[in-house]
Amino acid sequence: MPSWADSVLGVGIILVIGLVAPVLVLLVGKALAGPEHPMKRKRFESGNAPVGKSRGFFSMQYYPYLLMFIIAEPFAIFLFIVSMSSSSVTSAWIATFLAGIIIIALAVRGARSLAEGD
Repeated sequence: MPSWADSVLGVGIILVIGLVAPVLVLLVGKALAGPEHPMKRKRFESGNAPVGKSRGFFSMQYYPYLLMFIIAEPFAIFLFIVSMSSSSVTSAWIATFLAGIIIIALAVRGARSLAEGD
């Protein structure tokens, strides 16, 4: 067997488990689920029963925070890790500089939103 075949087989097994296991869990959950109560999917305000039609289930005011923590923060951490593992001093400084800019921008935005009361 070639030397790369073990790596390909390992990645393939991980992908199959990662794709098949969640589907199996969802199917078993659906099969074992009992009947839903009619009030289960309705919106509640502070524990009170809903009155009238709801405005919507997705609040757009928190969407920038989602982007900030899901995209920008891991990217800054990735740049920092790349800068520490790079053999070139120039690329290490550039990656560290970019990671620092992103982290400072996130901190300024967070402080500004706290001051404005968002």
